[in-house]
Amino acid sequence: MIGTVLLGFVLLFALSAVFFDAKGSDRGSRISAILAGLAAVGASAVLFAIILSNDFSYSYVASYSSIDLPLIYKISAFWAGQQGSFLLWLLIHALVGTYMVCTNRLTATGRIIYHLLTAMLVILVFIKSPFTPAEHIMPDGYGMNPLLQDPWMAVHPPIIFIGYALLAVPFVYSLESMMRSPADGNFLAPMRRWTLIAWSFLGAGIFIGGYWAYKVLGWGGYWGWDPVENSSLVPWLLSCILLHLIAVARTRRGAFYLVHLAAVFSYAFVLYGTFLTRSGILGDFSVHSFAGSDIGFYIALANGIILLFGLIVLVRQMDRLPQGAVYSEHRSRSFLILLGMLLLVFITVLVFFGMSMPLISGLMGESAAVDTSYYVRTTLPIAIVLALLMGLGSLMSWTGTMGKRPY
Repeated sequence: MIGTVLLGFVLLFALSAVFFDAKGSDRGSRISAILAGLAAVGASAVLFAIILSNDFSYSYVASYSSIDLPLIYKISAFWAGQQGSFLLWLLIHALVGTYMVCTNRLTATGRIIYHLLTAMLVILVFIKSPFTPAEHIMPDGYGMNPLLQDPWMAVHPPIIFIGYALLAVPFVYSLESMMRSPADGNFLAPMRRWTLIAWSFLGAGIFIGGYWAYKVLGWGGYWGWDPVENSSLVPWLLSCILLHLIAVARTRRGAFYLVHLAAVFSYAFVLYGTFLTRSGILGDFSVHSFAGSDIGFYIALANGIILLFGLIVLVRQMDRLPQGAVYSEHRSRSFLILLGMLLLVFITVLVFFGMSMPLISGLMGESAAVDTSYYVRTTLPIAIVLALLMGLGSLMSWTGTMGKRPY
């Protein structure tokens, strides 16, 4: 009960922060953000407490923990299921928001957008709450899936969710910039820092997940093109594209619209990947996916709202964004980077359609998945050309002349 109350306080304080920012009260916004962060910490502490105390009167605890489960896996049970992993996401998001507000990293417009995202996450946690009472109490608990009882379980999910949560920051910076000062490039530096951090965490999570799958599942390789693996890969690829576009935009302001487009899609595809893995669509095609639940509809709705809102803002502000060429000449580094990012977009689209095939085919009839050879056949030739461009681009200057040789 207390966990649900604390979640209610997170929602209340997030919305009150929106109210204070709309009224121009920085102090009220700061206090509300701090209280929202503390309430999220409190709700997380409650979940840890009921797991460690073997309180199987809660359905989530009974489903993912047991009396004889080792301590490291009891801790990992926090994020072993949908309900706990959403709370973990909310916790990270709320704490980052508290930091952003208290250190004046965002304007009132940016804070409003961020707090609305916080409210969205709270609603998702409410829909799939870890504090739901169990219908039938299991005296000893069901315990954790044996495949999840691995030390990497304590590391891999938190790292992935840190990456997911942090990608909200460049998304907010993008909308804030477009809505307040579209021609101002001051947002590029902080956006680059936060994108780089999110990209690093996502990359580390993907790397660890590959090793874990190799160790536990015995695939004979570190990467199996599993749809759930790809659901993390796509945001990572998009954030990689975003990082390179930021580099171009710092010298070519005409590339601002590309930066905003990449920032919007990076966060939108975090939610899209979450929808695929949490809706049950991949249940017959992935060893990682969660069982089907009604939360899939609400994630899809949130994803659609965020993507549509971001694109509408971009289209409405397009005339106010800086205009001009996005590269100086075809021999310049900026052109080669843009060409490389176009190839990376092609790879991303191919992976997106591959992982989405169960959804697409299901809408047309019977669900089916693509074979892993599809990914190799389609992406490998593009990746080879991309690698050649990376080597050539490192030799070129931004103005189109050969730079210093790296030796």
